[in-house]
Amino acid sequence: MNFELNDEQRMLSESLTRFLNDRYDFEKRKKYVAMDGGFDPAVWKSYAEMGLFALPFSEDEGGLGGTATDTMLVAEAMGHAITVEPWLEAMVIAPELLKAGSAEQRATVAEGIIGGEIVPAYAHLEPGMIERDESLKTQENGGKLSGTKTVVGFGEEADVIFVTAVDGAGKTGIYMVRKGADGMEARGYRTQDEQRAAELTFDGTPAEKLKGGVAAEKAISSAEAKALAASIAESLGAMEEAIDLTVEYIKGREQFGRPIGTFQALQHIAAQAVVEKEQVKSMAMYAALMCEDENEENRDLAMSTAKVKMCDSSRFVGQMSIQLHGGVGMTMEYSIGRYFKRLTMLEIAWGDRDFHMDRLCAAGGLAA
Repeated sequence: MNFELNDEQRMLSESLTRFLNDRYDFEKRKKYVAMDGGFDPAVWKSYAEMGLFALPFSEDEGGLGGTATDTMLVAEAMGHAITVEPWLEAMVIAPELLKAGSAEQRATVAEGIIGGEIVPAYAHLEPGMIERDESLKTQENGGKLSGTKTVVGFGEEADVIFVTAVDGAGKTGIYMVRKGADGMEARGYRTQDEQRAAELTFDGTPAEKLKGGVAAEKAISSAEAKALAASIAESLGAMEEAIDLTVEYIKGREQFGRPIGTFQALQHIAAQAVVEKEQVKSMAMYAALMCEDENEENRDLAMSTAKVKMCDSSRFVGQMSIQLHGGVGMTMEYSIGRYFKRLTMLEIAWGDRDFHMDRLCAAGGLAA
């Protein structure tokens, strides 16, 4: 496996990092969170102008034909800034789900996403669903949906919602629902990490089925695998920033007449955090490569391996950051608390540690 970045990938990472450093400091982020919709539309438009949303689409569709490694670099930069926009839905999930649709369906929606005019959302989880692979209860009948979806990221704000449902024959499909569609009720709320989510109820809601492309199950599986890989890279970026903030803090915080960063015990804790972060960096690269593996079993086991390691390391880094900051780390005046919250939420996104450990155990391990 080649983990070396090419010149274009380095330029992508550097340009996005510069943009986020300029537009996403601590105070600006608080303003974005407080805006209607939970993010700044100007920042969203800037992402589009930078070509981020064009990365996953082919050149024939007006995109750039990027790879999962390109997405990993974007996700890592987003993790550094703990951005609040639904970039994952636009860059990873929607492009994969659209592969289940016809060329016309894909081209029409892709154009809006690439240009920043369409904010997409993904509605899959349902109330009472413990594992992501449980049977769906949302029904499609005659082109209309009935059911409830929960924890839908930016479900109230999205222009197009991709909904998973089963038809009368029990076959899974992907359906597009437009914002403000009849029979849809959206109850939005803010999550613990200051993102936006919603519970969506469909009652005879008109929907357009994606058909003419790959099987819906295949598109869903691929979308969730790539979303998981991106979330691991995002977690890496958040860990890197959390460690930097913590090291800077202990260098300046004095106790007993000297900086607490000079105490050997704290140095050991910080050093272990760096080790954990470096391990996740390797796993993020591994996940970025393996999420495109055509063998779904190999891909899923690789994703689970990377996720389990990410969960263990992100928890250590997050708790270390709060511990070394002391009581102020839990206050809203310090950014470290927000990093801890985001890392905690990423632990349970796309299947928690138990889900992925169970998958590995059932397969007898990665090498089985």
